[in-house]
Amino acid sequence: MSDIAGKLEAIEDRFRIDSKGYDAARWIIRQNRRITSEERKALVQEIPIKYKTLQGVFTELRKMNLYPPQKTSDIPKQPPTTEKAPDPSHHDPEDPRQPQPEYATKEDFEILKNSIDYLASVISGEPPSNPGEYTEEAEEDIEVIPPEEMFIQDPSVTSKSVWIKPKTWMYFDMARQGTFSNYAGTRDLGPFTQFDGNISDFFNILADDYFIRLYNADIGLLMRRYSK
Repeated sequence: MSDIAGKLEAIEDRFRIDSKGYDAARWIIRQNRRITSEERKALVQEIPIKYKTLQGVFTELRKMNLYPPQKTSDIPKQPPTTEKAPDPSHHDPEDPRQPQPEYATKEDFEILKNSIDYLASVISGEPPSNPGEYTEEAEEDIEVIPPEEMFIQDPSVTSKSVWIKPKTWMYFDMARQGTFSNYAGTRDLGPFTQFDGNISDFFNILADDYFIRLYNADIGLLMRRYSK
Protein backbone atom coordinates (compact mmCIF):
# COMPACT_ATOMS: atom_id res chain seq x y z
CA MET A 1 0.00 0.00 0.00
CA SER A 2 1.58 3.27 -1.11
CA ASP A 3 -0.96 5.89 0.13
CA ILE A 4 -1.47 6.85 3.77
CA ALA A 5 -5.25 6.31 3.63
CA GLY A 6 -4.78 2.71 2.62
CA LYS A 7 -2.28 2.14 5.41
CA LEU A 8 -4.67 3.58 7.97
CA GLU A 9 -7.37 1.17 6.82
CA ALA A 10 -4.95 -1.72 7.14
CA ILE A 11 -4.17 -1.10 10.80
CA GLU A 12 -7.88 -1.23 11.72
CA ASP A 13 -7.78 -5.01 11.25
CA ARG A 14 -4.69 -5.36 13.44
CA PHE A 15 -5.31 -2.87 16.30
CA ARG A 16 -8.45 -2.40 18.34
CA ILE A 17 -10.06 0.96 17.46
CA ASP A 18 -9.74 3.71 20.08
CA SER A 19 -7.03 1.73 21.88
CA LYS A 20 -3.72 3.33 22.77
CA GLY A 21 -1.88 1.08 20.33
CA TYR A 22 -4.34 2.08 17.59
CA ASP A 23 -3.79 5.80 18.27
CA ALA A 24 -0.01 5.35 18.28
CA ALA A 25 -0.08 3.38 15.02
CA ARG A 26 -2.22 6.07 13.28
CA TRP A 27 0.17 8.81 14.44
CA ILE A 28 3.21 6.87 13.18
CA ILE A 29 1.56 6.20 9.78
CA ARG A 30 0.64 9.87 9.29
CA GLN A 31 4.27 10.97 9.79
CA ASN A 32 5.31 8.84 6.78
CA ARG A 33 8.93 8.83 7.94
CA ARG A 34 11.16 7.27 10.57
CA ILE A 35 10.33 8.20 14.12
CA THR A 36 13.23 9.44 16.24
CA SER A 37 13.96 8.43 19.80
CA GLU A 38 12.91 11.86 21.10
CA GLU A 39 9.56 11.59 19.28
CA ARG A 40 8.95 8.15 20.78
CA LYS A 41 9.54 9.50 24.28
CA ALA A 42 7.17 12.40 23.59
CA LEU A 43 4.54 10.00 22.18
CA VAL A 44 4.69 7.93 25.37
CA GLN A 45 3.84 11.05 27.38
CA GLU A 46 1.24 12.44 24.98
CA ILE A 47 -1.04 9.43 24.42
CA PRO A 48 -0.06 8.22 27.16
CA ILE A 49 1.23 4.71 26.40
CA LYS A 50 3.79 2.47 27.96
CA TYR A 51 7.14 2.41 26.16
CA LYS A 52 7.06 -1.40 25.92
CA THR A 53 3.59 -1.23 24.32
CA LEU A 54 4.86 1.36 21.85
CA GLN A 55 7.71 -0.94 20.88
CA GLY A 56 5.12 -3.64 20.20
CA VAL A 57 3.28 -1.24 17.87
CA PHE A 58 6.46 -0.69 15.85
CA THR A 59 6.97 -4.45 15.68
CA GLU A 60 3.45 -5.04 14.31
CA LEU A 61 3.86 -2.26 11.73
CA ARG A 62 7.12 -3.85 10.55
CA LYS A 63 5.38 -7.20 10.14
CA MET A 64 2.71 -5.47 8.03
CA ASN A 65 5.47 -3.78 5.99
CA LEU A 66 4.08 -0.37 6.98
CA TYR A 67 7.13 0.86 8.86
CA PRO A 68 9.56 2.24 8.01
CA PRO A 69 7.85 3.83 4.98
CA GLN A 70 9.22 2.75 1.62
CA LYS A 71 9.87 5.12 -1.22
CA THR A 72 8.19 3.28 -4.00
CA SER A 73 9.59 5.60 -6.65
CA ASP A 74 13.17 4.57 -5.78
CA ILE A 75 12.47 0.86 -6.01
CA PRO A 76 12.67 -0.37 -9.62
CA LYS A 77 9.98 -2.81 -10.48
CA GLN A 78 11.30 -6.02 -11.86
CA PRO A 79 9.35 -7.36 -14.81
CA PRO A 80 7.81 -10.73 -14.10
CA THR A 81 9.93 -13.55 -15.33
CA THR A 82 8.18 -15.85 -17.70
CA GLU A 83 9.51 -19.21 -18.65
CA LYS A 84 10.07 -19.56 -22.32
CA ALA A 85 8.29 -22.52 -23.75
CA PRO A 86 10.72 -24.94 -25.35
CA ASP A 87 10.78 -24.95 -29.10
CA PRO A 88 9.67 -28.41 -30.24
CA SER A 89 11.73 -28.03 -33.39
CA HIS A 90 14.91 -27.48 -31.39
CA HIS A 91 16.58 -30.40 -29.76
CA ASP A 92 19.48 -30.12 -27.39
CA PRO A 93 22.45 -32.08 -28.64
CA GLU A 94 22.73 -35.32 -26.81
CA ASP A 95 25.99 -36.36 -25.29
CA PRO A 96 27.40 -38.81 -27.80
CA ARG A 97 28.99 -41.62 -25.91
CA GLN A 98 30.86 -43.16 -28.76
CA PRO A 99 33.16 -46.07 -27.94
CA GLN A 100 36.72 -44.88 -27.55
CA PRO A 101 39.30 -46.36 -29.91
CA GLU A 102 41.32 -49.17 -28.42
CA TYR A 103 45.07 -48.82 -28.70
CA ALA A 104 47.52 -51.65 -28.77
CA THR A 105 49.79 -52.01 -25.77
CA LYS A 106 52.86 -54.07 -25.05
CA GLU A 107 50.65 -56.74 -23.52
CA ASP A 108 48.56 -56.83 -26.71
CA PHE A 109 51.63 -57.55 -28.82
CA GLU A 110 52.63 -60.25 -26.35
CA ILE A 111 49.21 -61.86 -26.79
CA LEU A 112 49.59 -61.62 -30.57
CA LYS A 113 53.00 -63.27 -30.34
CA ASN A 114 51.55 -66.12 -28.27
CA SER A 115 48.74 -66.52 -30.79
CA ILE A 116 51.26 -66.79 -33.62
CA ASP A 117 53.21 -69.39 -31.67
CA TYR A 118 49.99 -71.32 -31.19
CA LEU A 119 49.21 -71.08 -34.90
CA ALA A 120 52.70 -72.25 -35.79
CA SER A 121 52.32 -75.23 -33.47
CA VAL A 122 49.03 -76.20 -35.09
CA ILE A 123 50.52 -76.00 -38.58
CA SER A 124 53.62 -77.98 -37.62
CA GLY A 125 51.61 -80.66 -35.85
CA GLU A 126 53.28 -80.17 -32.48
CA PRO A 127 51.15 -80.24 -29.31
CA PRO A 128 50.20 -76.57 -28.85
CA SER A 129 50.04 -74.73 -25.59
CA ASN A 130 47.06 -72.60 -24.74
CA PRO A 131 47.28 -69.26 -26.56
CA GLY A 132 47.46 -66.21 -24.35
CA GLU A 133 49.24 -68.02 -21.52
CA TYR A 134 52.66 -66.64 -20.73
CA THR A 135 55.06 -68.70 -18.68
CA GLU A 136 58.45 -67.38 -17.75
CA GLU A 137 61.09 -69.98 -18.35
CA ALA A 138 64.73 -69.99 -17.38
CA GLU A 139 67.01 -68.86 -20.15
CA GLU A 140 69.02 -71.72 -21.57
CA ASP A 141 71.47 -71.82 -24.41
CA ILE A 142 69.85 -74.27 -26.80
CA GLU A 143 71.81 -75.16 -29.87
CA VAL A 144 69.50 -75.39 -32.84
CA ILE A 145 70.91 -77.27 -35.82
CA PRO A 146 69.01 -76.12 -38.91
CA PRO A 147 68.46 -78.77 -41.56
CA GLU A 148 70.88 -78.55 -44.46
CA GLU A 149 68.23 -79.44 -46.99
CA MET A 150 64.48 -79.76 -46.94
CA PHE A 151 62.29 -80.96 -49.77
CA ILE A 152 58.75 -79.65 -50.01
CA GLN A 153 56.32 -80.81 -52.62
CA ASP A 154 54.36 -78.58 -54.95
CA PRO A 155 53.06 -75.47 -53.20
CA SER A 156 49.54 -76.01 -52.01
CA VAL A 157 47.05 -74.29 -49.77
CA THR A 158 45.77 -76.10 -46.71
CA SER A 159 42.55 -74.97 -45.07
CA LYS A 160 42.64 -74.83 -41.29
CA SER A 161 40.15 -73.47 -38.80
CA VAL A 162 41.73 -70.91 -36.50
CA TRP A 163 39.98 -68.93 -33.80
CA ILE A 164 40.82 -65.25 -34.26
CA LYS A 165 40.60 -62.81 -31.37
CA PRO A 166 39.08 -59.36 -31.85
CA LYS A 167 42.46 -57.72 -31.27
CA THR A 168 43.98 -59.81 -34.05
CA TRP A 169 41.28 -58.51 -36.37
CA MET A 170 42.25 -55.04 -35.23
CA TYR A 171 45.88 -55.65 -36.19
CA PHE A 172 44.70 -56.93 -39.57
CA ASP A 173 42.63 -53.81 -40.19
CA MET A 174 45.49 -51.57 -39.08
CA ALA A 175 47.84 -53.36 -41.46
CA ARG A 176 45.45 -52.73 -44.36
CA GLN A 177 45.33 -49.07 -43.38
CA GLY A 178 49.11 -48.75 -43.60
CA THR A 179 49.84 -48.50 -39.87
CA PHE A 180 52.69 -51.04 -39.98
CA SER A 181 54.50 -49.79 -43.08
CA ASN A 182 57.87 -49.40 -41.35
CA TYR A 183 59.59 -51.36 -38.64
CA ALA A 184 59.36 -49.60 -35.31
CA GLY A 185 62.12 -47.05 -34.78
CA THR A 186 63.54 -47.41 -38.31
CA ARG A 187 62.79 -46.36 -41.85
CA ASP A 188 63.04 -49.92 -43.09
CA LEU A 189 59.94 -50.97 -44.97
CA GLY A 190 58.13 -53.90 -43.44
CA PRO A 191 56.22 -56.70 -45.13
CA PHE A 192 52.92 -54.85 -44.66
CA THR A 193 53.90 -51.86 -46.79
CA GLN A 194 50.93 -51.18 -49.11
CA PHE A 195 49.34 -54.36 -47.80
CA ASP A 196 45.96 -55.08 -49.41
CA GLY A 197 45.58 -58.81 -48.87
CA ASN A 198 43.06 -60.93 -47.03
CA ILE A 199 43.29 -62.52 -43.61
CA SER A 200 45.14 -65.55 -44.98
CA ASP A 201 47.78 -63.32 -46.57
CA PHE A 202 48.05 -61.48 -43.28
CA PHE A 203 48.86 -64.61 -41.29
CA ASN A 204 51.24 -66.01 -43.89
CA ILE A 205 53.20 -62.76 -44.14
CA LEU A 206 53.19 -62.47 -40.36
CA ALA A 207 54.56 -65.99 -39.90
CA ASP A 208 57.26 -65.55 -42.56
CA ASP A 209 58.49 -62.26 -41.16
CA TYR A 210 58.40 -63.54 -37.58
CA PHE A 211 60.52 -66.64 -38.22
CA ILE A 212 62.89 -64.96 -40.66
CA ARG A 213 63.69 -62.01 -38.37
CA LEU A 214 63.88 -63.93 -35.09
CA TYR A 215 65.17 -67.35 -36.18
CA ASN A 216 66.59 -66.71 -39.65
CA ALA A 217 64.36 -69.57 -40.76
CA ASP A 218 63.85 -68.71 -44.42
CA ILE A 219 62.28 -71.65 -46.24
CA GLY A 220 62.60 -71.62 -50.02
CA LEU A 221 60.17 -73.51 -52.21
CA LEU A 222 61.23 -75.31 -55.37
CA MET A 223 58.51 -76.51 -57.68
CA ARG A 224 58.86 -80.07 -58.97
CA ARG A 225 58.83 -79.14 -62.64
CA TYR A 226 61.86 -76.90 -62.19
CA SER A 227 63.83 -79.39 -60.12
CA LYS A 228 64.01 -82.01 -62.89
